Amino acid sequence: MNAEQGRMVAATELFRSNDLLVRRVGGFGGPICYVTFDSYTDHRTLDRPGFGEHHFRARGIDAVHVLSRDNHWYQYPELDEALAAVARTTADYDRVIAYGSSMGGFAALHYGATCGATVGIALSPQYTVDPAVVPFDRRWAEDVARISFREDALPPLDCPYIVYDPLDPHDARHFELFAARWPVIGIPVRHGGHPVAAYLLETDLLGALLRGVEAGPVDATAFARELRNRRRRSGHYFSILAQRVPAHRPRQKVALAELAVATQGDNPLYHMQLASALDAAGEFDAAYGIHQRAITMTNGGFHPRHALLLHHERRGELDRALEIAEALLREHSEVLWLPKTRDRLRRKKRHGSWIGRLAHKLFLDPLLDKLGV
Repeated sequence: MNAEQGRMVAATELFRSNDLLVRRVGGFGGPICYVTFDSYTDHRTLDRPGFGEHHFRARGIDAVHVLSRDNHWYQYPELDEALAAVARTTADYDRVIAYGSSMGGFAALHYGATCGATVGIALSPQYTVDPAVVPFDRRWAEDVARISFREDALPPLDCPYIVYDPLDPHDARHFELFAARWPVIGIPVRHGGHPVAAYLLETDLLGALLRGVEAGPVDATAFARELRNRRRRSGHYFSILAQRVPAHRPRQKVALAELAVATQGDNPLYHMQLASALDAAGEFDAAYGIHQRAITMTNGGFHPRHALLLHHERRGELDRALEIAEALLREHSEVLWLPKTRDRLRRKKRHGSWIGRLAHKLFLDPLLDKLGV
């Protein structure tokens, strides 16, 4: 369904249910179409940009974007109907590429061929999150507990690229499961973390990877080597190194977090990590100012405010931590783990008094949690 050159670009809904949306952004007139699947999100709305949408618009490449409201790894009864709508749209393109990261990478590899793709690009994908198959991966346990897994026997892609961190024990095992089933092309990114997209972006190689796949086969070994050569350009690289420093080396963690900020000072996540590292080192006064800077940089973003909550908790300032927790819950009621954070803080505050400690000994904490005490 290629458009002629010069035709007006349009965003068209191809399928919508309560939980799934398929939107085509096309009309550029080229021979290539991407099918993207969005990643895990705390923004439970279908009215958001698709994965990579701004990038493909800017480059003038047609794309079909699949989005889900909840983090259910696309395990919906209506998925077949949604994929069929994608396949009808991609049928007339010369080359169709499935693309996604993490949860979206899972979907790109499993459902890409059904959508008409022959090539896939998956950044840090899961083979599955079904605990019956991958009991080792509990990173999204609360979401997974709400999923009814589909029984899918789907055709593989002809040429699936998987970009992953071999030093991440979970992602390495997921890659091994893919490799045991399909002839995948692995691109290892040491200390790329989960997901690896930030590392690729900061080394200016994510676009290069996409363009290389569009043109034909990519030399995975040479590409991985170039990623390694550029690692010191990436704040994400130093950030992952900092995360992997053992807790008993807090100053080393701070030093690496400072390198992440020095490398990419415009990224609030690295400021937030530095502040948390300073908290772990007991340097609370220095940390507080950096927490505030991260909040300012994100205009009051969710994650920096949550990091400030943890800062106050570490300092024993439970009333201030609870105040932030309540505000976040009012604004982000869809975040599943926030109520547990609030309950943890309430328990800590209760246990500071002898009555609270007595209630704990009498196993009354669950009741008091429900009462909001």
